[in-house]
Amino acid sequence: MESLELEIYGRYRALVEKSCAFSGRTSPDGEPSRVRLSDILDRYDAFCFDGYGTLYNRGDFVYPGAKEWFGALRRAGKQIRLVTNAASNLDQALAEEADARGFDFTVAETISSGSLLKGWLSGLPAGGSPFGAGREVYYIGRATGVNVLAECGIAAVENPVSPVVAVSSSTATDEMYAQAVAILRRPGALLLVLNPDAWAPRIDGTRAPVSGELCERLRRETGCAAEYFGKPFPGIWQKVRATLPAGAKAVMIGDTLGTDVYGAYVAGFDSALVVGRNEPAAELAADEKLLGVRPTYYLEP
Repeated sequence: MESLELEIYGRYRALVEKSCAFSGRTSPDGEPSRVRLSDILDRYDAFCFDGYGTLYNRGDFVYPGAKEWFGALRRAGKQIRLVTNAASNLDQALAEEADARGFDFTVAETISSGSLLKGWLSGLPAGGSPFGAGREVYYIGRATGVNVLAECGIAAVENPVSPVVAVSSSTATDEMYAQAVAILRRPGALLLVLNPDAWAPRIDGTRAPVSGELCERLRRETGCAAEYFGKPFPGIWQKVRATLPAGAKAVMIGDTLGTDVYGAYVAGFDSALVVGRNEPAAELAADEKLLGVRPTYYLEP
Protein backbone atom coordinates (compact mmCIF):
# COMPACT_ATOMS: atom_id res chain seq x y z
CA MET A 1 0.00 0.00 0.00
CA GLU A 2 0.94 3.64 -0.29
CA SER A 3 2.35 5.18 2.89
CA LEU A 4 -0.57 7.61 3.24
CA GLU A 5 -3.01 4.75 2.69
CA LEU A 6 -1.45 2.82 5.55
CA GLU A 7 -1.58 5.90 7.76
CA ILE A 8 -5.27 6.41 6.97
CA TYR A 9 -6.24 2.82 7.76
CA GLY A 10 -4.10 2.88 10.89
CA ARG A 11 -5.96 5.99 12.00
CA TYR A 12 -9.31 4.31 11.33
CA ARG A 13 -8.31 1.44 13.57
CA ALA A 14 -7.28 3.84 16.33
CA LEU A 15 -10.60 5.69 16.06
CA VAL A 16 -12.62 2.47 16.16
CA GLU A 17 -10.75 1.13 19.16
CA LYS A 18 -11.13 4.43 20.99
CA SER A 19 -14.86 4.69 20.28
CA CYS A 20 -15.57 1.05 21.12
CA ALA A 21 -13.18 0.95 24.07
CA PHE A 22 -11.60 -2.27 22.89
CA SER A 23 -8.53 -3.60 21.18
CA GLY A 24 -7.40 -7.10 20.50
CA ARG A 25 -6.25 -9.73 18.06
CA THR A 26 -7.19 -9.09 14.45
CA SER A 27 -5.34 -12.02 12.95
CA PRO A 28 -6.21 -15.70 12.87
CA ASP A 29 -3.91 -18.20 14.49
CA GLY A 30 -1.34 -19.26 11.90
CA GLU A 31 -1.26 -18.55 8.19
CA PRO A 32 -4.65 -17.77 6.61
CA SER A 33 -5.92 -20.66 4.51
CA ARG A 34 -6.03 -20.25 0.74
CA VAL A 35 -9.53 -21.33 -0.25
CA ARG A 36 -12.13 -21.25 -2.95
CA LEU A 37 -15.68 -20.31 -2.12
CA SER A 38 -16.76 -23.95 -2.39
CA ASP A 39 -14.35 -24.79 0.45
CA ILE A 40 -16.14 -22.53 2.92
CA LEU A 41 -19.70 -22.73 1.60
CA ASP A 42 -20.92 -24.96 4.42
CA ARG A 43 -19.08 -23.08 7.19
CA TYR A 44 -21.25 -19.95 7.15
CA ASP A 45 -24.89 -18.93 7.15
CA ALA A 46 -24.25 -15.46 5.75
CA PHE A 47 -21.85 -14.12 3.13
CA CYS A 48 -21.24 -10.37 3.05
CA PHE A 49 -19.60 -8.90 -0.05
CA ASP A 50 -17.83 -5.69 -0.81
CA GLY A 51 -18.88 -4.40 -4.22
CA TYR A 52 -16.25 -2.45 -6.14
CA GLY A 53 -13.00 -4.38 -6.42
CA THR A 54 -14.56 -7.62 -5.22
CA LEU A 55 -17.57 -8.38 -7.43
CA TYR A 56 -17.41 -5.63 -10.03
CA ASN A 57 -15.86 -2.32 -11.02
CA ARG A 58 -16.98 0.73 -12.97
CA GLY A 59 -19.48 0.41 -15.77
CA ASP A 60 -20.47 -3.15 -16.57
CA PHE A 61 -17.13 -4.73 -15.59
CA VAL A 62 -17.51 -7.93 -13.52
CA TYR A 63 -14.53 -9.83 -12.07
CA PRO A 64 -14.02 -13.40 -13.32
CA GLY A 65 -15.74 -15.93 -11.09
CA ALA A 66 -17.85 -13.38 -9.21
CA LYS A 67 -21.16 -14.38 -10.78
CA GLU A 68 -20.33 -18.02 -10.11
CA TRP A 69 -19.79 -17.19 -6.41
CA PHE A 70 -23.10 -15.41 -6.26
CA GLY A 71 -25.01 -18.15 -8.06
CA ALA A 72 -23.61 -20.86 -5.80
CA LEU A 73 -24.70 -18.97 -2.70
CA ARG A 74 -28.19 -18.34 -4.06
CA ARG A 75 -28.59 -22.01 -4.91
CA ALA A 76 -27.42 -22.97 -1.42
CA GLY A 77 -29.98 -20.64 0.15
CA LYS A 78 -27.38 -18.59 2.00
CA GLN A 79 -27.95 -15.12 3.42
CA ILE A 80 -26.15 -12.64 1.13
CA ARG A 81 -25.43 -8.97 1.79
CA LEU A 82 -23.82 -6.20 -0.23
CA VAL A 83 -21.88 -4.14 2.33
CA THR A 84 -20.45 -1.21 0.45
CA ASN A 85 -18.77 2.11 1.10
CA ALA A 86 -20.35 3.43 -2.07
CA ALA A 87 -22.27 6.55 -1.04
CA SER A 88 -23.07 7.71 -4.54
CA ASN A 89 -26.79 6.92 -4.40
CA LEU A 90 -29.60 5.45 -2.34
CA ASP A 91 -29.56 1.73 -1.56
CA GLN A 92 -32.40 1.14 -4.04
CA ALA A 93 -30.29 2.56 -6.88
CA LEU A 94 -27.16 0.70 -5.74
CA ALA A 95 -29.11 -2.58 -5.71
CA GLU A 96 -30.43 -1.86 -9.21
CA GLU A 97 -26.91 -1.12 -10.46
CA ALA A 98 -25.65 -4.40 -8.99
CA ASP A 99 -28.60 -6.24 -10.56
CA ALA A 100 -27.72 -4.78 -13.96
CA ARG A 101 -24.27 -6.36 -13.57
CA GLY A 102 -25.81 -9.75 -12.75
CA PHE A 103 -26.08 -9.64 -8.95
CA ASP A 104 -29.70 -9.54 -7.85
CA PHE A 105 -29.27 -7.99 -4.40
CA THR A 106 -32.55 -6.78 -2.98
CA VAL A 107 -32.78 -3.41 -1.25
CA ALA A 108 -32.99 -5.26 2.08
CA GLU A 109 -29.74 -7.05 1.23
CA THR A 110 -27.95 -3.78 0.37
CA ILE A 111 -26.25 -1.81 3.15
CA SER A 112 -24.28 1.25 2.06
CA SER A 113 -22.25 3.78 4.00
CA GLY A 114 -24.42 6.60 2.66
CA SER A 115 -27.53 5.03 4.16
CA LEU A 116 -26.10 5.60 7.64
CA LEU A 117 -26.27 9.39 7.38
CA LYS A 118 -29.99 9.63 8.11
CA GLY A 119 -29.74 7.56 11.28
CA TRP A 120 -26.73 9.53 12.46
CA LEU A 121 -28.65 12.79 12.07
CA SER A 122 -31.68 11.48 13.94
CA GLY A 123 -29.44 10.27 16.76
CA LEU A 124 -27.83 13.65 17.44
CA PRO A 125 -28.71 15.07 20.85
CA ALA A 126 -30.89 18.14 21.07
CA GLY A 127 -28.73 21.14 20.28
CA GLY A 128 -25.94 18.86 19.08
CA SER A 129 -26.50 19.27 15.35
CA PRO A 130 -23.61 20.69 13.32
CA PHE A 131 -26.18 22.52 11.20
CA GLY A 132 -27.43 26.00 11.97
CA ALA A 133 -30.57 27.55 10.56
CA GLY A 134 -30.84 25.02 7.74
CA ARG A 135 -29.42 21.70 6.64
CA GLU A 136 -26.87 22.69 4.00
CA VAL A 137 -23.51 21.23 3.06
CA TYR A 138 -20.81 21.78 0.51
CA TYR A 139 -20.78 18.50 -1.41
CA ILE A 140 -17.98 16.73 -3.28
CA GLY A 141 -18.98 13.58 -5.11
CA ARG A 142 -20.88 12.12 -8.01
CA ALA A 143 -24.03 13.94 -9.06
CA THR A 144 -26.29 11.12 -7.86
CA GLY A 145 -24.91 11.51 -4.36
CA VAL A 146 -27.23 14.44 -3.81
CA ASN A 147 -30.01 11.84 -3.57
CA VAL A 148 -28.42 10.54 -0.36
CA LEU A 149 -28.33 14.07 1.04
CA ALA A 150 -31.88 14.88 -0.06
CA GLU A 151 -33.15 11.73 1.68
CA CYS A 152 -31.90 13.36 4.90
CA GLY A 153 -33.33 16.77 4.11
CA ILE A 154 -29.89 18.19 3.30
CA ALA A 155 -29.25 20.60 0.43
CA ALA A 156 -25.93 20.76 -1.43
CA VAL A 157 -24.98 24.42 -1.86
CA GLU A 158 -21.90 26.41 -2.82
CA ASN A 159 -21.52 28.22 0.49
CA PRO A 160 -23.46 26.56 3.32
CA VAL A 161 -24.56 28.59 6.32
CA SER A 162 -22.95 26.04 8.61
CA PRO A 163 -19.34 24.94 7.89
CA VAL A 164 -20.12 21.37 6.83
CA VAL A 165 -18.53 19.52 3.91
CA ALA A 166 -19.75 16.10 2.75
CA VAL A 167 -17.58 13.88 0.54
CA SER A 168 -18.63 10.67 -1.22
CA SER A 169 -15.97 10.45 -3.95
CA SER A 170 -12.72 12.07 -5.04
CA THR A 171 -14.25 14.08 -7.90
CA ALA A 172 -12.83 17.40 -6.72
CA THR A 173 -11.31 20.01 -9.01
CA ASP A 174 -8.68 22.37 -7.62
CA GLU A 175 -11.40 24.99 -7.21
CA MET A 176 -13.67 22.58 -5.32
CA TYR A 177 -10.84 21.55 -3.04
CA ALA A 178 -10.02 25.19 -2.29
CA GLN A 179 -13.67 25.93 -1.49
CA ALA A 180 -13.84 22.93 0.83
CA VAL A 181 -10.69 24.07 2.63
CA ALA A 182 -12.11 27.59 3.08
CA ILE A 183 -15.31 26.19 4.60
CA LEU A 184 -13.52 23.71 6.84
CA ARG A 185 -11.29 26.44 8.26
CA ARG A 186 -14.32 28.15 9.75
CA PRO A 187 -14.99 27.64 13.50
CA GLY A 188 -16.91 24.47 14.33
CA ALA A 189 -16.32 22.94 10.89
CA LEU A 190 -17.23 19.31 10.26
CA LEU A 191 -16.22 16.95 7.47
CA LEU A 192 -18.70 14.15 6.70
CA VAL A 193 -16.74 11.25 5.20
CA LEU A 194 -19.51 9.32 3.47
CA ASN A 195 -17.06 6.93 1.77
CA PRO A 196 -13.91 6.21 3.82
CA ASP A 197 -12.16 4.10 1.14
CA ALA A 198 -8.66 5.53 0.73
CA TRP A 199 -7.53 3.75 -2.45
CA ALA A 200 -9.47 1.67 -4.98
CA PRO A 201 -8.56 -0.67 -7.84
CA ARG A 202 -9.14 0.25 -11.45
CA ILE A 203 -10.24 -2.11 -14.19
CA ASP A 204 -6.76 -2.03 -15.74
CA GLY A 205 -5.19 -3.41 -12.55
CA THR A 206 -3.79 -0.10 -11.28
CA ARG A 207 -4.91 1.57 -8.07
CA ALA A 208 -5.87 5.18 -7.39
CA PRO A 209 -6.58 7.39 -4.36
CA VAL A 210 -10.28 8.00 -3.74
CA SER A 211 -12.54 9.78 -1.25
CA GLY A 212 -10.85 8.67 1.97
CA GLU A 213 -7.52 10.02 0.75
CA LEU A 214 -9.13 13.31 -0.30
CA CYS A 215 -10.81 13.63 3.10
CA GLU A 216 -7.57 12.96 4.94
CA ARG A 217 -5.83 15.73 3.01
CA LEU A 218 -8.69 18.11 3.85
CA ARG A 219 -8.58 17.10 7.51
CA ARG A 220 -4.83 17.56 7.78
CA GLU A 221 -4.87 20.90 6.03
CA THR A 222 -7.71 22.41 8.07
CA GLY A 223 -7.65 20.60 11.41
CA CYS A 224 -11.43 20.13 11.20
CA ALA A 225 -13.46 17.48 13.00
CA ALA A 226 -14.54 14.49 10.91
CA GLU A 227 -17.39 11.99 11.10
CA TYR A 228 -16.90 8.66 9.31
CA PHE A 229 -19.56 6.41 7.80
CA GLY A 230 -19.12 2.85 6.53
CA LYS A 231 -16.47 0.16 6.81
CA PRO A 232 -14.57 -0.38 9.07
CA PHE A 233 -16.58 1.71 11.56
CA PRO A 234 -19.11 0.02 13.85
CA GLY A 235 -22.30 1.69 12.60
CA ILE A 236 -22.49 -0.20 9.32
CA TRP A 237 -21.91 -3.54 11.05
CA GLN A 238 -24.71 -2.86 13.50
CA LYS A 239 -27.02 -2.33 10.54
CA VAL A 240 -25.78 -5.51 8.84
CA ARG A 241 -26.27 -7.54 12.02
CA ALA A 242 -29.84 -6.25 12.36
CA THR A 243 -30.69 -7.73 8.94
CA LEU A 244 -29.31 -11.21 9.68
CA PRO A 245 -31.03 -14.03 11.57
CA ALA A 246 -30.02 -14.21 15.22
CA GLY A 247 -26.90 -16.29 15.68
CA ALA A 248 -26.02 -16.38 11.98
CA LYS A 249 -22.35 -17.13 11.39
CA ALA A 250 -21.02 -14.66 8.83
CA VAL A 251 -17.96 -14.05 6.69
CA MET A 252 -17.02 -10.77 4.99
CA ILE A 253 -15.49 -11.07 1.53
CA GLY A 254 -13.58 -8.07 0.24
CA ASP A 255 -10.43 -6.69 -1.34
CA THR A 256 -9.14 -4.27 1.31
CA LEU A 257 -7.35 -4.98 4.59
CA GLY A 258 -8.19 -1.68 6.25
CA THR A 259 -11.94 -1.67 5.59
CA ASP A 260 -13.17 -5.17 4.73
CA VAL A 261 -10.84 -7.34 6.82
CA TYR A 262 -10.49 -5.06 9.83
CA GLY A 263 -14.18 -4.20 9.57
CA ALA A 264 -15.06 -7.89 9.75
CA TYR A 265 -13.14 -8.08 13.02
CA VAL A 266 -15.12 -5.12 14.35
CA ALA A 267 -18.33 -6.93 13.34
CA GLY A 268 -17.26 -10.22 14.88
CA PHE A 269 -17.20 -11.88 11.45
CA ASP A 270 -14.55 -14.00 9.79
CA SER A 271 -13.02 -12.50 6.66
CA ALA A 272 -11.82 -13.56 3.22
CA LEU A 273 -9.46 -11.31 1.28
CA VAL A 274 -9.29 -11.35 -2.50
CA VAL A 275 -5.58 -10.61 -3.02
CA GLY A 276 -4.15 -8.63 -5.91
CA ARG A 277 -6.89 -6.08 -6.52
CA ASN A 278 -6.82 -3.43 -3.82
CA GLU A 279 -4.13 -5.27 -1.88
CA PRO A 280 -0.99 -5.82 -3.99
CA ALA A 281 0.18 -9.41 -3.56
CA ALA A 282 3.83 -8.37 -3.31
CA GLU A 283 3.02 -6.01 -0.43
CA LEU A 284 0.56 -8.23 1.45
CA ALA A 285 2.86 -9.55 4.19
CA ALA A 286 4.33 -6.13 4.94
CA ASP A 287 0.91 -4.44 4.95
CA GLU A 288 -0.55 -7.06 7.28
CA LYS A 289 2.32 -6.51 9.69
CA LEU A 290 2.12 -2.73 9.58
CA LEU A 291 -1.66 -2.65 10.06
CA GLY A 292 -1.75 -5.56 12.49
CA VAL A 293 -4.59 -7.04 10.46
CA ARG A 294 -4.89 -10.42 8.78
CA PRO A 295 -7.85 -12.23 7.17
CA THR A 296 -9.19 -15.64 8.08
CA TYR A 297 -8.79 -16.73 4.45
CA TYR A 298 -7.20 -15.71 1.18
CA LEU A 299 -9.98 -16.28 -1.35
CA GLU A 300 -9.04 -17.55 -4.79
CA PRO A 301 -11.30 -16.45 -7.67
